[in-house]
Amino acid sequence: MTDPLTDPLTEPQTERLTERLTERLTDRLAEAVADSSAPVAEADRADLGELLPLIQRHAAQQGLTLDDERQLAVAVHALAFLRRVRDDEYLDPLADALYTEVPADRLAATRALIDTYCTPRGYRAPDSEVLLLALHFEVARQAESSTA
Repeated sequence: MTDPLTDPLTEPQTERLTERLTERLTDRLAEAVADSSAPVAEADRADLGELLPLIQRHAAQQGLTLDDERQLAVAVHALAFLRRVRDDEYLDPLADALYTEVPADRLAATRALIDTYCTPRGYRAPDSEVLLLALHFEVARQAESSTA
């Protein structure tokens, strides 16, 4: 006999849940930026459908829980990022001192996440992209440790 409350999800169940959560977050993002000069377009939704699950998986692998506010902040960042990828635009370098805010292993893990998304698109994200996304995870980590 199985118990749906305690039994682990099957892979198809996990995929469906991830899709629904991604759609919900994308809808929240679309609502948040609806009145901006660049609302969420269908191409954005498709790209977010690929990138947001990678971000969610990365957070889970890091043992992080992203609260609603952090999820939306990361989604806003992801939207701007995927548009830069699509438009082949690059952020300027950031000051070297900023890189000391994130341990090297966490920067490397974030680089792997970004490369997973970018490599099939023929885009090499600059280190500044990696740092900015990694800082979102660091803020989540600090928030968790301050409430523990």
